[in-house]
Amino acid sequence: MRAWLGTTSFDEAIHRMVTVYDEGHRVIVSFSGGKDSTIALEVCLIAAAETDKLPVEVIMRDEEIMFPGTFEYCERVAARDEIDFHWVIAKQPVINVFNRRDPFVWVFDDRLPPDEWVRQPPSYAYEIRVNNIQALTSPSLFPPPEGRFTVCVTGIRADESPNRIRGIHSSGGFLTKPSRFGFRYARPIYDMSDGGVWKAILENTWDYNQAYDVMNRFKVARRNMRIAPPTQRAAQLEVLTIAARAYPQWFNKVAERCPGTRAAVHFGRVVLEPRRNLGEPWSSVFQRECIDDAPPWIADRCTRAAADIIKKHNSHSSQPFPEARQCVRCGTIGSWMRMSKDLYTGDPFSFSMPIPQVEPNDPLVGREGAGTWDGGRATW
Repeated sequence: MRAWLGTTSFDEAIHRMVTVYDEGHRVIVSFSGGKDSTIALEVCLIAAAETDKLPVEVIMRDEEIMFPGTFEYCERVAARDEIDFHWVIAKQPVINVFNRRDPFVWVFDDRLPPDEWVRQPPSYAYEIRVNNIQALTSPSLFPPPEGRFTVCVTGIRADESPNRIRGIHSSGGFLTKPSRFGFRYARPIYDMSDGGVWKAILENTWDYNQAYDVMNRFKVARRNMRIAPPTQRAAQLEVLTIAARAYPQWFNKVAERCPGTRAAVHFGRVVLEPRRNLGEPWSSVFQRECIDDAPPWIADRCTRAAADIIKKHNSHSSQPFPEARQCVRCGTIGSWMRMSKDLYTGDPFSFSMPIPQVEPNDPLVGREGAGTWDGGRATW
């Protein structure tokens, strides 16, 4: 339920961060180059100026491969005098959902000559071997003053998903309890709308990522304008296809670095879905495409996931697991058709699978000595 407070969500966001700064916590803004982290940063800059706490500390993990314009904008942000910018390189794996045989691309891979990277990091970037992005703002790396917390500011907004709304309500406000890594999250813009974000950028004439202008010219729906690693999820294929047309030289480097992306751009989502013969049962499709003919790491994961899903279905139904029509009690994956499509790429970060995510040191697709996700979610 929303309540009218006689103020704006933007003013409330500033007030929230003024409170955090006044309490003496160490504030670190988690920055991605996207519009939401842009607003979160600008809110913190205003609040820090009001409380005499400038410069604002900012951290960004360089993913090497992002929509052109993103890192150029980040460099402009890093050059601002009122910002203390931590540009870090973790050399962690990111997903290449377009390559079933080898799903990981290693950021600034030290096994490759640097000229094979999609781009070079700036000279002031420094290396930090932390796979889990949530651990980048831990108190061990950014110790707070005595008796205070390290607070990580994120640009999470509740209207982006029901889960985020529930998260805000469960934590009782914009500030969370300490995470498993010891810091607290602050989500000052949680009640801002997408339109409100762009309104604030326009009215304050703030700098922003020009990648959004390119997406707008190519008529990408505003809700689909996301700044994220372009090979991480099938949903990014629309933006990757646009970037291939707008920045052909950049895309050629990405295609060389991330096998499978060129085929995905040329042929669309069909390369990410299993092949079904005429009249073939979806259970047979799953067996052939996700187990029998799949790379070993996918076959192993699909076998374990299917056993778990079928077991849960049998616990509440005496009917066979449905071929195409969803079992309403099974959740997202409630049929052999849905299981075949959702698990075809192996789902290494377990966005859909009910089994653990693939670790960086996994013997089938990872690298020896690459470590783990530190017990947290592998995400961006």
